[in-house]
Amino acid sequence: MTTHLEQELEDIKLKIFEMADCAMEAIVSSIEALKNSDIKLAETIIKNDSVMDNLEIELDDECVKILVTRQPAAGDLRFILAILKINTDLERIGDLATNVAKETIRLDGQQLVKSLVDIPRMAEIAISMLKDVFRSITEKNVELAREIIQRDEKVDELNLQVYRELFSFMAENPRNMSQCLGLIMVAKALERIGDHITNIGERAVYYIEGVDIRHAE
Repeated sequence: MTTHLEQELEDIKLKIFEMADCAMEAIVSSIEALKNSDIKLAETIIKNDSVMDNLEIELDDECVKILVTRQPAAGDLRFILAILKINTDLERIGDLATNVAKETIRLDGQQLVKSLVDIPRMAEIAISMLKDVFRSITEKNVELAREIIQRDEKVDELNLQVYRELFSFMAENPRNMSQCLGLIMVAKALERIGDHITNIGERAVYYIEGVDIRHAE
């Protein structure tokens, strides 16, 4: 027979996966809007960010309620504490995808100084990381969680590559400066998304093993 606590834990698990789906959709849509100069899609992404904001508040409230009323045992306590942190990271991922959408609107269909290759690749890696980190949580697969953390290095490398290329375009032609700075901001947003997914991987390890690896050498 399912206890009240078990049902409440299942409810917050379903809600955090809903948050993750929203975050993934925001990343995918923001890059699609950028590639296609789709202003309407960009505006929709910005509008939908409030959905994630509301989910974050609901999930935080439910987690706090369990902590106050149920006094969960060690394993469940770690899960709830991890969810509280993951919830914040997912909401910030949504904010960063919104920033990409805002940049699409600002660019307003300009012909780009270079084709978009590395930026979409950064997004692809981030999405694969996000999918796998939640699989690691579901399967309690600590090896997968740790491996995901290492993938962020590739996102960082691509961000640096984008920066160097766009900086050279600005140096060659100052008229490209505004657009190049905007695309640098897009790449930086994706790099920060990778950082937040890395945080989620660290929370997954904490939930599964009870080990805090945030500042491990």
